[in-house]
Amino acid sequence: MSQDYNDEFIDNIKRKDSIKNLTDAEKELEKLKNDKQSFMIEQNKQYLESLFQDHKSSPIKIRNVQITNAQTFRDSFLQSQFKSLLASDQSVSLESFLTKVEHISKNFLKLGIIDNLLVSVQQVNPPMFSRGTSLHVVPVFNIIPTKKFYAKTGTNIGNGEGDGYIQFQLRNIFGGGENLEFDAVSGTKTQSSYMLNYNQPLFNNANYRLENLFYVNTRKFDWIQANVTGRGVTNKIHTLFDGPVNHEVVLENYWKVLNNYGSKSLEVLQQAGSQYKSSLSYNIIYDSRNNKHLPTVGKYLQFGVEFNGWAKYVKYPFIKTAGQAQFSYSLPKFKSSVIATAKTGMLYPLGTTSSLLDRFYIGGPNDVRSFMLNGLGPKDFNSSIGGDIFLNGGISLITDIPRYTESNFKIHNFVNFGKLVKMDKSQGIIDNLKQLTHSHSLSYGIGLLFNHPMARFELNLVVPIIAHDRDSVRKGIQYGIGVSFL
Repeated sequence: MSQDYNDEFIDNIKRKDSIKNLTDAEKELEKLKNDKQSFMIEQNKQYLESLFQDHKSSPIKIRNVQITNAQTFRDSFLQSQFKSLLASDQSVSLESFLTKVEHISKNFLKLGIIDNLLVSVQQVNPPMFSRGTSLHVVPVFNIIPTKKFYAKTGTNIGNGEGDGYIQFQLRNIFGGGENLEFDAVSGTKTQSSYMLNYNQPLFNNANYRLENLFYVNTRKFDWIQANVTGRGVTNKIHTLFDGPVNHEVVLENYWKVLNNYGSKSLEVLQQAGSQYKSSLSYNIIYDSRNNKHLPTVGKYLQFGVEFNGWAKYVKYPFIKTAGQAQFSYSLPKFKSSVIATAKTGMLYPLGTTSSLLDRFYIGGPNDVRSFMLNGLGPKDFNSSIGGDIFLNGGISLITDIPRYTESNFKIHNFVNFGKLVKMDKSQGIIDNLKQLTHSHSLSYGIGLLFNHPMARFELNLVVPIIAHDRDSVRKGIQYGIGVSFL
C-alpha cells in the first residue's frame, strides 16, 4: 500500500522483533516461547482450580501477596500490577480470584520482561475472633525475569535483497518494563540504517505503551531510481488490550533528502532535495482472526487518518486516510478456507501537489500479484511515481494438500485486482473517487505457500489477465515473504 519506508501511518502495530531479522531457528524459538507462555498461564489456572476443588463456593480472603525476585522491579511498578488483588479488604469469589491472577500474569508477559511466572497459594489461619467461612490465602508469585542485556548479529537474504545487522537490547532498565533497543542494518537496498527505540508502559499500565524512536537511514527506491536519506523522531502511544480492538496515536517529525541517480521523471527531478514532514496520525484496529498470517476464521478491520502540515516548514502538507478489511471463512467440507481482502486510501494534498515519498504504491508479490513491486499506477518515463487514491483487493482459496492435511504447506489459488490514480484537484472528491470504479488491473495465480508461525512464504505461477500500458507486468514464477499479504 505504501513504499517500504519508515512511515508508521496505517502500518500494523509494531512487533517486538522484525520478522526479517529472525533466523529460522529463532522463529521456531519464538513460537516455542509463545506456546510456553500460553501453557504457563493455563497451568497456573488449572493448579489453582484443583487447589480449591473442595471449596469452589467458599469466598476467598487475600491476606497479602508474596513475590520472589521482587528486587528486579520498582515498588511503584509492583504495587500497580498487584493492585487488583490488594485493592479491597472484602472477600472475593474463586472465579474473581482466578481472573485477577490470570490478568496479572498476562500483563507481565505483555511487557516482555519475564521468562516465566509460576503461581502457588498458601492457606493461612484466619485472625482470632474472625467470623465467616472465607478461606484466608497468600498467593505466591515466583517471577523469573529475563536477562537485562541481549545482543544479536546476522545476515538476511531474500526478496532480491541482502543485508547484515546487529541488535542490542537493554530490558527493564529502571525496574518498570522500560526497554532500550538499538538496531543497525547495512545491505544492498538499505545502504545504512540506525534506530534507537526507548519504550515503556504508560503509568505502569501494560495495556498502554509509549515508544520513542530515533532513526537515521539511507535506502534505495528502485521504482523511482533514487535513494532517500532520512533522519527522524517518532513518538507513538499504542494499546495492547486483550480484546480485538486496539488504538494507536503517532507523532512523526522527519527530515528526508531525495537523491536522484537515474530517473528521467520530471517529478523526481523537481522534488529532489530536502523535505520535512511533521505529522499526527491515528489508527484503530479490530482483529479477531485466529492466525495473523493465514487465518481460517475471523476478520481484520483497520482505519487510519494522518495530518501533515501543522509545522511551519512542511513542504508538502496533506490529509491522508486509509483502511483495509479482511474476512476469513472456513470450508471444512472441502478442507479449504477463503480469505477476502480489500484496501483503499486517499491522500488529499493541501498544496499544489503531493510528495513522491508520501504517496501510495501498489503491486508486487505481497500485494497485487503478477505485477512488479510498486508497478501499478502512474508512470513518468522510467519511474513509478505513485498515486493519491487507490483501491485493491483479492480473494484467495487455501486448500490442504491431499494426504498432508496437517502440513503447513498449502495450495493457493487467488485473484487480485487494483487501481492507483493521482488526485485531480480541479475536480471534486467524488469525481476523483469515481476513477476507482472501472479499469482495474486483474491477475490470477496458483501456487504453494508455507505458513510459518512467524511469517508466510509463497511461490506462485502468476498470469496478468487485465493490464494497462502504465503497468509493469510480471509473468511466470513470483515469490513473496512477509507477514501481510493481499
